[in-house]
Amino acid sequence: MTKPRVITRGEFIRQTAAAGAGLVIGFHLPFKNQVLAASKNSFAPNVWLTVAPDGLTTIIMHRCEMGQNIWTTLPLIVAEEMDADWSKVKVRQGDLD
Repeated sequence: MTKPRVITRGEFIRQTAAAGAGLVIGFHLPFKNQVLAASKNSFAPNVWLTVAPDGLTTIIMHRCEMGQNIWTTLPLIVAEEMDADWSKVKVRQGDLD
């Protein structure tokens, strides 16, 4: 059986600083203007829902419609919860993965 590795305080600080620097460099946004422009155009609280400035709400459905009327029921529920116009709620088929 192997012994557990003991990390000293100095080693912990060096590794934490290196990891923090890596995160700062990794999350640097070289396309910051494009990201801000996209966020002004639409509101996407998650990957399944997008709300455009004109009120068009798009739902990405990852399940197939197989007779359960999910493509009708889910837009009704979303429109009801958001107090949106049901005719402006659209469903798009997403990836099935």
